[in-house]
Amino acid sequence: MGALLAVLATACSSSTSLPAVTPESSIVDASPVGGSQIQPSSAGGEDVVATASNIGLVGGKDAGAADPTAPLSLTITLKYRNQAKLDRLVLQQTDKNSAEYHHWLTSSQFNAEFALPSAEYSQVIKALKTGGFRVTHEFNNRTVVNVVGSVNTVERFFRVTVRKVRLASKGVGYANITPAYAPKNVADAVFSVDGLDTLNVVSLPHAPAERAGNRVREYKSSQPPIYGPISSATELAGYSPFAIRMAYDFPIEHNSTGGKPYDGSGRKSGIVIWGDPLESDLNAYLKYFGIKRTGPKTTDVFVDGGTTSDAAGGGTEGTLDAETILGDAPGTALYIYIPPDGTLAHITDAYEKVVSDNLVDTINSSFGVVEGLAVSTVKAWSHIAEQGASKGITFHAASGDYGGLNTGIAPGDSPYFLTVGGTALTVGVAGNRAYEIAWDGSTGGISTVFPMPSWQSGVAVTNRGRNVPDIAFNADPNTGTAYYFSGSWNTTDNPLGGTSLSSPTFGAAITEIDQLLNGRTGLVAPELYAIFSNDGYGSASQPYFYDITQGCAYVLCAGSGYDLVTGIGSMDVWNIGNVL
Repeated sequence: MGALLAVLATACSSSTSLPAVTPESSIVDASPVGGSQIQPSSAGGEDVVATASNIGLVGGKDAGAADPTAPLSLTITLKYRNQAKLDRLVLQQTDKNSAEYHHWLTSSQFNAEFALPSAEYSQVIKALKTGGFRVTHEFNNRTVVNVVGSVNTVERFFRVTVRKVRLASKGVGYANITPAYAPKNVADAVFSVDGLDTLNVVSLPHAPAERAGNRVREYKSSQPPIYGPISSATELAGYSPFAIRMAYDFPIEHNSTGGKPYDGSGRKSGIVIWGDPLESDLNAYLKYFGIKRTGPKTTDVFVDGGTTSDAAGGGTEGTLDAETILGDAPGTALYIYIPPDGTLAHITDAYEKVVSDNLVDTINSSFGVVEGLAVSTVKAWSHIAEQGASKGITFHAASGDYGGLNTGIAPGDSPYFLTVGGTALTVGVAGNRAYEIAWDGSTGGISTVFPMPSWQSGVAVTNRGRNVPDIAFNADPNTGTAYYFSGSWNTTDNPLGGTSLSSPTFGAAITEIDQLLNGRTGLVAPELYAIFSNDGYGSASQPYFYDITQGCAYVLCAGSGYDLVTGIGSMDVWNIGNVL
């Protein structure tokens, strides 16, 4: 569905015309608009908890003064105590030489050591109520509070100016045209505020194949099949789960000592998406390929009033994510966290629900926003993901499609996410990995919000910031996955690709590794970089990664070693799982 870029951009002003649209190709390593999230105010010493909204980049227009009585729903993320200690602990949990290695915190342990103390949390709630807000939801990990207040209440409490804005694709909404500041009585507790704009949404990076014309891919009738059915709309057939599992040496293709498959059994996988895949589609997809789903039926977890209905393509994306994870790891218990849409505050609440519940081992995000367009929210997502990492939850995200070189795509720009880029994979008749190059739509970049983490040192392209992606899997839609949607193979989305395919592929891989290791893997990126630093790509008989050295995406090209298109490269999942 096009580039993984935000629909909102540079700060709007109170003038009648906001800044013009900037072409996507020009968004290259720019400084984040509005500065860092926690930025002292020269006026009163309060912290900036929300940078100014960035409507103008995509043609947003000022539509006049906001109705002072109009309600705004806000998501308020709170700080942790002992932040430096938490930072150290999360790194120690990934270090095999540490006594804390893979010793994940329970929710009660996290709350006792790092969450805002109950008394301070209560003080925040009291201050919000006194300020005129109605508290609509509290979370048991004391990290997020949801409130509703009028525009007038919001402006007064956070010293912010909110205006009406008009966006051609979204209609009229609200946006803060100035930064928001935490009042002194809660400044030590409030980390960020989401919901001051109502139009900013993330983008979905799935990519349908081009119509093939006379290029009809030969259908293989082997058992298990390498391809799915040819779509009458594209005249192409996508790869089957078996082809992907064989190409990347998934553990499911190996038997355990007890003869049981490593199919994700006993593990729980998660997806955040605002659209619920049909269970009938998932069952039909798996049945065609002869895959027995040994895990339970999908569990829907509704966030902020989300529903089972499709919202702005979320059903298409959710189906791709679910078919990929279940096709590759059919034993996993799949949880889908469903907000009502892709607005930034709702994504924040979905991540908060994931870490607060602490149910799933992995959580996939096949969406994103250019980090400089939503700095406050970007840091809030990373803040919550760090809590998830301490509990052993693996957060992973798509690097983005057709964006070329960017400053970084959130949420994958966070050092607490594993970011997955894209390749173009060719498999042999037996499903073996035959050839792999960089996909020309894979996006990479260098964060201007997050510094380069220590575990990328000596590997990444530059030390100017967090480098993304970390690894890559197949994403080229013309070598993409077979896709069954709304009861049919004959759609323009079959086959389907994008980094929305590569990210859930990694999710299935890490789910099977979790089963192999009989426990969560948590923040796995530092361990992957350590393997690469110590052993490189492995040997011909025991490869760990596959170096992607050919192919370009806009100004970026794959090359020997780490690159900003495919990261370290693609993975041999079985071999990696046996050295983690």
